[in-house]
Amino acid sequence: MANLRIRCFGFTDADHQQLQALLSQYNSSLNYQWQISRLGHAVLYFYNIDNAEGLKAWQHRDINLLNIYCSRRKINHEKNLLQIKLPLTSSNLFSVFAFAERHFAQSTKLSAKGFHFLQSPAKVINPRLFSMWLGTKLLGTQAKPAADLPKLHLLTSVVSSEQRGDIITDPVLLKTWLSQLTDDLPQRLSILLANLQSIKQQHISESRQINLLDVYYLELKRLLLSRDSKIIAAESSLKRPTPKNLTNFSQTLRCLAELYFTLADKHYQRGERPADQTRFLFCLNRGSELIALQILHATVHYRTAPKDCWLQLNQLLIYLEKAKALDLKPEISPLVSSDSFAHIYKLIALTVIADPYSLSKHSVIRLYSMLSEVVNKVLITDIPPQQQVLENAFLLTGFFCIEAETDQAPKAMSKTPQLIRQIPDNRMLQTQDVLTILGQKLIPINKQENRLDLLLIRQVMPQLAASYQRQSPRKQLIESGSVELVHGYAAIVNFLNGAASPSMKTMVLNNSEHGSLLLITECNDNIDVNELVLLKMQNSLQLATICWFCNDWQNNAQAGLSLIDGTPEIATCQPKSGNLVYPALQLNTQIPALITQKGVFSPKRQLTVFNAKGDPLNVETKDVYSATLDYERFTYIIKAGS
Repeated sequence: MANLRIRCFGFTDADHQQLQALLSQYNSSLNYQWQISRLGHAVLYFYNIDNAEGLKAWQHRDINLLNIYCSRRKINHEKNLLQIKLPLTSSNLFSVFAFAERHFAQSTKLSAKGFHFLQSPAKVINPRLFSMWLGTKLLGTQAKPAADLPKLHLLTSVVSSEQRGDIITDPVLLKTWLSQLTDDLPQRLSILLANLQSIKQQHISESRQINLLDVYYLELKRLLLSRDSKIIAAESSLKRPTPKNLTNFSQTLRCLAELYFTLADKHYQRGERPADQTRFLFCLNRGSELIALQILHATVHYRTAPKDCWLQLNQLLIYLEKAKALDLKPEISPLVSSDSFAHIYKLIALTVIADPYSLSKHSVIRLYSMLSEVVNKVLITDIPPQQQVLENAFLLTGFFCIEAETDQAPKAMSKTPQLIRQIPDNRMLQTQDVLTILGQKLIPINKQENRLDLLLIRQVMPQLAASYQRQSPRKQLIESGSVELVHGYAAIVNFLNGAASPSMKTMVLNNSEHGSLLLITECNDNIDVNELVLLKMQNSLQLATICWFCNDWQNNAQAGLSLIDGTPEIATCQPKSGNLVYPALQLNTQIPALITQKGVFSPKRQLTVFNAKGDPLNVETKDVYSATLDYERFTYIIKAGS
């Protein structure tokens, strides 16, 4: 990016300081980096004709250069003269820079004599229009957003007066610094968040800031999407993570998004159009992707989408559609580019439509990655008249409604009232082609996919079709009202053994013919889908697994349950070929079953099971019913002679 020079004649030290302060304010919004020079040639010349030095320089000026007549008291009525009143203010100076940049872009390159117009100043603008421009631009009325596009309300940063320390503003040095940070995630996030908040108080040129923010973007994306066995195991072992850790990650993503949107908002306020201004569109798309990642991060941890995330994405969908920029992929440089907004929106929409709150935590990232391969098959269109009135759920398979003015993800068209479907700015998202591609992967002759991917596809296809129905009725709890809940295999074993074990008070929210849903207030624990839970009611105990879980940011959670047949009894088991004795839960059902810690089950393994009284039973493992990182539930066959 070129550095453009300014020369000032007759300016006092105070005038220079004021100009420098305004430059620091505007450089992040302009296309070039402006700097004051005391010597040599320049692009823009300011003359304070109130003193002898400035007046003399004005009288000997080169009329082919861009000269600004400055005075605290005198008005020059010369035709086509650029003039502003001293002292310099933000209302008049910004337009001068914008005017200079526009003509610089059309001029010859800098030469030994400085900046020249392709035409003389008198011919650049019609005198009458030039006078109107002076009356609007230079006297404080700045450009307005494009009138033919929808209004855009971006999640911009709020700059506080708090003074923060210096930060690294060189992208190369920033990468080196990041490589030396601690691997401890909470500490790393706290440092990143503090640095991003500090950027709000810094005056950094737009070009440099984009390159700087890109380093933070890549780091946060790596932390969220890169998963390995060590990270998964470490997260699974934390039953009470600090809520601040989740909040910090979410706030860091939002803070970075706001910084991009703040840059974009300056282009928007100047009346620029995203299809014509690469940086404008890039900042909109990059900010949108970070909002999408904030939603993804929330779903990974079974949290509701943070406030205003979907409202921002839905609003941008309509804005960029009308600006004809939905499918454009802006590129700042070969190393800094963005996906189209359409790709970003469709991917997070598909992920949320698939109901991640019913998936195991680590399947959500796998799902997000898998859906990125088919997202180009998703269609977003106006809602046709037929779909506006259609009520048949089967005929609406794969159709979802996007409510542009709400803070909600797309929802099934069959569950959307007709009046909502008929709102002009609402849109239809169609997944039928996605369902076709995913369905082909399940055909036996085409089963070349990873087994876990196939299981995941089979699980989410009903949700993507908007046709999910339970295959069997959910069993009801015998009792309603307040229920005590213990979660996690080890905690349940301790509880049944009479040892102290943490538990939570829950309320049966729905005990209708559709089954039971629990409401958990002040849920600070880390509960996962498929996790084993024990419900302690007034007269009985009930084992269950979590089949759906969602917690809001005030820690009010809801949980759907899949009840397990049989009353749990404390037992132990010992493999025939080993000396280790493992705690177990015995289920005396028609087909007897055991629940043990992970690692006990293997096909046809010989075990000796001891009940609470110590009576032995020789068994052989049969079928594994479910297995997580926490426990295994499997059936067994009693050996003859036991």
